[in-house]
Amino acid sequence: MSNIPAGEGRFSHSYSRYGKGGHIAIEHDNNQTRRKVQLVFAILCNLALFFMELWANHALWQQHPVFKDLAIYYTNQSNFLALITSGVFILVGIAKLFGDGRIPHVVKFFRFMTTVMLYITFIVVLVGLGPMALFAGGDLYSMWGGPMFVMHLMGPLVSLLSFVCFEGTPRVGLGDAILAVQYNYLYSIVMVILNAVGKVDGPYPFLMVDTNPVWLSILYAVILLPGAFLVALCGKWLNNGIACRLAGETDDL
Repeated sequence: MSNIPAGEGRFSHSYSRYGKGGHIAIEHDNNQTRRKVQLVFAILCNLALFFMELWANHALWQQHPVFKDLAIYYTNQSNFLALITSGVFILVGIAKLFGDGRIPHVVKFFRFMTTVMLYITFIVVLVGLGPMALFAGGDLYSMWGGPMFVMHLMGPLVSLLSFVCFEGTPRVGLGDAILAVQYNYLYSIVMVILNAVGKVDGPYPFLMVDTNPVWLSILYAVILLPGAFLVALCGKWLNNGIACRLAGETDDL
């Protein structure tokens, strides 16, 4: 006959459910709940971004129906890619609401890449092209009016809000930050070559190597290209420090 005191078996059974193992299970459930709540907000932000980008891209196409006139601009490329990635995020996110709430790494990466691209556009216009146009007596409507209100301002801000605060899974690493800026380097190389051989004029002053002094091209390479990587590192740090932490996402998950 067992010598275990009465009730001890029940205590052991209770401990196995609510002790260490039970605590881990409860924590897991809480993390999953937080992930799903965050994901709902991320989907809403991406819905807003998607419809803003859809309108802006359509409006821009109406203004400039020639494909080449649109395709050569980094702003247009980044916003078109943001339209696609936000649409994919919405579809995948809705599906993941019925699962564990975790977005696949490839979807998170492309949201990361396009957020970096949009924010580079925002910074370049805010501190570079905008002041240049203002000092030259140009019309700032081309920078902030019409579809540019979305492409230069609201798109980057909404995308950053969603990525930093709500897109909490999975964590992004240093390799993601390195890959996220490769599009910028590729764009720069291609456009510099096209300017050098006279196939394209601009579209940005710092790319016109056929007419600009050498020092301006060097300044562009020294400031803007490493600056893109710095933007990516900041995005990585903010996302891991805010969205991922709120989701309970850690390196070992």
